[in-house]
Order: sequence, then C-alpha cells, then structure tokens
Amino acid sequence: MSTIKEAYLKEIETRGYNIDPIQLRVAEEYDRLKVKIENDAPIVDQRKLSFFQKLTKKVPDQAKQYADPRGIYIYGRVGRGKTFLMDLFYHNINVPKIRNHYYHFMQDVHNELRSFQGESDPLKLVAKRYAEKCKVLCIDEFHVIDITDAMILYRLLESLLDEGIFFITTSNREPDELYKNGLQRDKFLPAIEIIKKRLVSVPLDSDKDYRMRHLESADVWFTGSVDAQIAHFEQAFDELAGHSQGPITRDVNGHAFEMLKVGNDATWFTFKEACAKPRASQDFIQLAADYNTVFLSGVPILNRDRQNEARRFVIMIDEFYDQGVKIIIGAETNLAELYETKGTNALDFEFDRTVSRLIEMQSETYLHQPKRQA
Repeated sequence: MSTIKEAYLKEIETRGYNIDPIQLRVAEEYDRLKVKIENDAPIVDQRKLSFFQKLTKKVPDQAKQYADPRGIYIYGRVGRGKTFLMDLFYHNINVPKIRNHYYHFMQDVHNELRSFQGESDPLKLVAKRYAEKCKVLCIDEFHVIDITDAMILYRLLESLLDEGIFFITTSNREPDELYKNGLQRDKFLPAIEIIKKRLVSVPLDSDKDYRMRHLESADVWFTGSVDAQIAHFEQAFDELAGHSQGPITRDVNGHAFEMLKVGNDATWFTFKEACAKPRASQDFIQLAADYNTVFLSGVPILNRDRQNEARRFVIMIDEFYDQGVKIIIGAETNLAELYETKGTNALDFEFDRTVSRLIEMQSETYLHQPKRQA
C-alpha cells in the first residue's frame, strides 16, 4: 500500500492539477501518523498487574496505556482539501477503520448511549464498542453547535483515545475557536484541551478554494416572491418527477413532516417546515437518505431574528451535501445576501462553509455525480 504522499501525487497527476505545497505537507503529516499506527502497541503499567496476571501474561484493560499523539486535527477554510486528504489517508491504511460525517457519528454515539442507560460510565462503554470495530476513526467536518454534543465530547474523546483508537478529524475552525460563544462553553473547554494535547493540530489554509475549480453554474437557485417560487416550482417539479402526490404528511425520524409534493425520489417542502420547527440532524439525515432531489421554497433572508432557523439550515445543507442530494432553492434574495451576521453569536464560520457548498451544489459537476451512500 502506497504512502499518503505517493497517493496524493498520483491523484493530483491523474486529475491534471498542480501540486499544492501546503497539501503536500499535510500528506507528509498523515504519513508520520500512518507509521505510528502501523507500529502501535499498548504500554503495560506493571504496577497495575497482580502476581497472577504477571504470571499468566493476561493484561487487563486498566493496565494498558497508549502513547500520544493519537490522531490529527486538520483545520482551515472551506474548499482547501481537508476532506480530500483525509479520504486519501483512509483509503491507504490497512487497519480496521470507520469513516463518518460528524453528524452521523454523533447520532451513532447518542444511539449507543441509549443502550447503556443506567450504567455508571456509558461513554466508556461506547468507546469500548468502537474499539471492537476500529483502530482508526475518521470524522469529517468536526464543528460543534449542539449543546447536547458539547457536554459529552470531552469524556467521549478521552475514552476513545484511552481505548487505543486513533482519531482523525477535519474542521473549519482551529481548536480554540470550537463552540465559540456556545451555551455553557466552559464545560466544553476540556474537550478543546484534549484535542490540543493528544492530537496533532495541523493547519491547511491554502489561498485557493478548490471547490471553485471547473464549476459551471446551473439554474437551481430561483429568486422571487413566495408566489413566484410556487409557480416556478409547480412546473419544475412536475417536469422532474412526473407523477407526484401531495400535499402529504410523512414520518421523518418519528416527527411529522409536511411535504407539498412527493414523487420519483424527489420531494418539495418549505423552509418553514424544515427549519422553523425543532428539527434535529437525524431528521435531515433521514431526508437525505430517502430522496435524491429536494425542492426547498420560501427561504427568507436569515437575519438576527432567525438564528435558530439559520443553524438548522446549515445542518440540513451539510447533510444534503454529504450524501450528494440535489437541491433546488427558492429564496427571496440571492445567495450572497442570504445571511446577515448577528455579532458574537453569529454563525459566520459555519455559514461560510454553507455558502461554499451551495455554490458547489449549483454546479453541473455536482448535479451530474451519483448520490453518495450515508
């Protein structure tokens, strides 16, 4: 199996791109981690072994320790190649491994926690379950905006690393900027410290946004009044889906979801239905799994009075992008003017990524690619 640097150079040559020296240095950092993973073994604390255990050479888990660093935290602006490089690493390491998006990962963690209700340390048990399945855990788009996640991430990360798992993740924020201005952030700060102390933090901030390469804009963003959007979508949806039904109410992750039309792996619903109600990331994961194409109408300007709606919009677009869902949007303004900052609690970092993704999702390149599996 090739080194990550070799895989990077080969992929760049195949695609006809120029070598980015910053990406190349990150690939070399991945190679150092790869060597460590391939030679990793627990350190046994002899003080924690009984005479019988020393005699039989049976080492209990509590006597095992693993040397740091135990992973990489790659951070930088959108479109710089963080996911591209992590995927190269993932496909060129031959150990048990899992690769997931942050939202899916946290959904799995919460599902596991429910199965360990009543246990004294359920997060430790979740980590042990992951350790049974993987040595390397790759999590894309690590950005914390949910207080429920924030409150458990320190113990979760600590437990995963203590179990000998290597944690590899990408983020648009440097560690100290994670969950900035979030509720009860002081309780999240230990998670930042464990990232800084036990992972290698590597900036990837090339001057070029590679998502903008070879993109051709497609007509999937319609600007106009709500009435004009409806008139436009009525015709466009029927042309795409053919026979359709609606309005219809469907169960999405245990919640009622009103859809204006459904047909041929496509659905049409409003911004109000998707983002003005208390939706969770699991709802959008389910929608992305169920439909190839989404028509979203009634998108307003996301001003200071719509911060919660903007947050759900960010989560929804992240999930649709991650699964390759095609989205046609009807909005009252153009994309550049969609979001108004709020100040210290604004979603500036998150929405920058959302804008970048929406630009890519309007491209012919994106629209012609097959849907990805969750």
